[in-house]
Amino acid sequence: MRARKPTRRPWNLSFVSMSDLAFLLIIFFAVAGKFTKESERQVLLPAVDLGERSQPREIRVTVDKLGQYFVNDTRVEKDALRDEVQYYLVPDSPREQRTVRLFADKDADYGAVFNAIEACNQADVYLEVAVQYSR
Repeated sequence: MRARKPTRRPWNLSFVSMSDLAFLLIIFFAVAGKFTKESERQVLLPAVDLGERSQPREIRVTVDKLGQYFVNDTRVEKDALRDEVQYYLVPDSPREQRTVRLFADKDADYGAVFNAIEACNQADVYLEVAVQYSR
């Protein structure tokens, strides 16, 4: 009798069981791993000086009863008022940093107050007019 050759079957690897095994390993290491809290580590972060320009600034324009202009308590001439207000502005800043508060004496000339409002308008700022309520 003749011996028969065994028939060879093509080798086949099941990837379905490999993906199941990888998934189980991921779950095992996630559950068995030790998690640490970030607050337990004492880390000293470096300090950064952002400079004066990036700090929020309060911009105050004051008109006294004599018609004199002051920007943040610095006397300014009428022609230089717009440039002085623009100096205090931070480029591309939010509305809070582009807001100018206008303080005008109740006895100030209306023309002087108008000039201050016009200078703020030309400087492209948001304007708040300060008033005092009497009781």
